[in-house]
Amino acid sequence: MLSRSALSSIRDFVFPAFVLVCAGVAGSASPVDSKLVALVPPGAQIVAGIEDPHNPTSKGRLLLVTHSSNLDFNDWIALTGVDPQRQTDEVIEVAASSAEGELHEHLLLVAGQFERERVFRAALQNGASVIEYRGQGVLVVKPFAREAEEMTASRWMAILDDRTTIFGSLELVRQALDRYLSRSGPDDLLMARLRLLHSDVNSWNMLAMSAPMLARHVAPGQLNAPWTHLLDGADELTVGIHYGSTDRIDFAVHAVSRGNASSLVGFLRAGFPAGPRIVQAAASNEPRPRLQNLATEENRVRGSFLVRGKQFDAWIASVYNQRSSASNAEPRP
Repeated sequence: MLSRSALSSIRDFVFPAFVLVCAGVAGSASPVDSKLVALVPPGAQIVAGIEDPHNPTSKGRLLLVTHSSNLDFNDWIALTGVDPQRQTDEVIEVAASSAEGELHEHLLLVAGQFERERVFRAALQNGASVIEYRGQGVLVVKPFAREAEEMTASRWMAILDDRTTIFGSLELVRQALDRYLSRSGPDDLLMARLRLLHSDVNSWNMLAMSAPMLARHVAPGQLNAPWTHLLDGADELTVGIHYGSTDRIDFAVHAVSRGNASSLVGFLRAGFPAGPRIVQAAASNEPRPRLQNLATEENRVRGSFLVRGKQFDAWIASVYNQRSSASNAEPRP
């Protein structure tokens, strides 16, 4: 199953993606075939997905997510740890804005096999409570003591038919439950964005928000200057990664104007195939990506980067560790 280390611990999502690495992934997480995408509420601004390839040599990797989503995942691990038969096939993390703030709402969707009664019974013994929503028993989970300064509101958890777990902030869980009970199909706009990726990706991510908002949630100081142009004037970013001896990073960027799209194409064509270093103060072994299949259609730019797998793995692990250390040292809002 996906391990606790399969998700990054970051305060806010930042670019580049803090993807955790594996070798020889034997499955794919094509968003088109996802078991969970239909539960994602319309209007979600971050949707990140990964399947467990059930390969003991694989660790699983997820893309850009929020810190609240990571808390949800870690708490889900703790809550379901009493189930010895727990099996995880797919994970999707969702973030959306509300009147409470940008990217304030968070949702964890997990497909697999779970023993609902055992999980609920243990949670009730540890201070949780149960309510009913549209005929479904829902666990009300108070913030864990370890995260009291970061997570102030209770969350809902539902386990449906011992096959699907829905966990997160109340509003998004309610919407996901409504979609499940109504047997809603996937959101058309979300699927259109995810179809931009190749079908063999092992993990994937969609970000959709205004260009100013996207800029507010990026850490440009970590990037080498040329790479900041990837998001200039962008209001949508879709990324998928296929892992192997050479990793392939597919991307589709939607720009707010054709001028922004043209600037991005010009940057990519000028900077490759040699490829600029990705981050500032880069180590000598930092991967230099190679560009392929660059294409543009109106305001959208698509293509792929190729990076040697082991080199990319080591670099990502280093970036992840540095960011985790910095995040742990930062005061929480």
